[in-house]
Order: sequence, then C-alpha cells, then structure tokens
Amino acid sequence: MKNAWLRAADLKPDEFLDLVGKLGPRNALPARRIWLEAADGWAFDWWFDFDRDLNWCGSAREPYAESTRSCLSRSNAGRIFAPDGELRWRVIPALGDACWRTIFLGDGDWPIATLVDYSEHLRELVPKQERYFLWGQQTKITRGEWVELRIPHRFRYPVDGNPRHVLALAEQWYDDVGEPHFLRLSDLEPAPEFTDA
Repeated sequence: MKNAWLRAADLKPDEFLDLVGKLGPRNALPARRIWLEAADGWAFDWWFDFDRDLNWCGSAREPYAESTRSCLSRSNAGRIFAPDGELRWRVIPALGDACWRTIFLGDGDWPIATLVDYSEHLRELVPKQERYFLWGQQTKITRGEWVELRIPHRFRYPVDGNPRHVLALAEQWYDDVGEPHFLRLSDLEPAPEFTDA
C-alpha cells in the first residue's frame, strides 16, 4: 500500500482561506494547479498564492485577471492539485457556518494538520494511475485556448507549451472487487499527437 494521507473537515470560510493561504508560493517542482467554480465564472490555472491573479473565465465574455483570494472566497467548489496531492472542496450551505467541506488526498508535505485524519480508509485500497483526455479543441480564433464542448467552457489549460490535446493524470483508489472509492487529479500533460481516422 502507498503511504498516503486522507484528511477532511468541514471548515468555516475564514478557516478554509487560512488553510489555502498556508499553501503559499511553491518555488520547486512539482507545480500546482487550481480549478475553481463559482456562480459567475471559473478558473483553471497555475496555483501560486493569494498574491497572484487567476485567469477568471465566464460565459459570453473574455477571461480577465482576478484576485486569487476573491475567486477562492466566492467559489462553490474547487481543487488545488499536484503529483504529490490534491486539496479539494465544495460549499454545502446546509452545513451551516462550517460549510466548506474540504478533503486532502496525497502523500506530499502539504499544510493539512487542521484536517481530521481518515487515512485508515485507504488501508484496504489500491491506487492506480490513470489518464483522461481533456476534450477541448483549439480553433483558429481561440489559439492558446481550448473550447470544451461537453461543458461548454473555454479554457487556457495550465500546461507548458501549446499542445493540441491535453491529458489529465489521475490517481484512483480501488477496493478488492474493483470498485473505485477515491479519485484525485495529480497532473496535466500534453497528449501524444494522433491523427483522426
């Protein structure tokens, strides 16, 4: 079994922002990425810290730079991920003041001590690395952006270079009968080029 942490808690907004603020700048690899969703938009960008802006996207408008703290404060779901772990959250208003359900799964040195340890739930599970195509496509007028047709959204995927296709790398945790219990994003990478048949 892999040495991994599964930690979770329902946090108040200020507790959540404090936890995320402790992630701070990451000067060494592996790089972290952030996905945020809110009523007025979304972001899929590199994670740096609260002091940098995110590329904030929305329907029927061009993306613009927005404060990371502002985007996080109004998000209703999101994740910050890297090869060594993923911090994920969802706002559940029915939980009252502590409505930010927050989960960490990974084996890295993340500042997650305020979350409750549930790692024993991983003991009987086996992790498997998987890859998934992000089905966005570039067009002549959206160079550097992928139009994701199933959602539909426009993204500037946080990947190096300008690949035509992008893969999401994920870690899925299975039980002994093959049922998945946990899934976390770990990385993005350019997909190998292929030709349409």
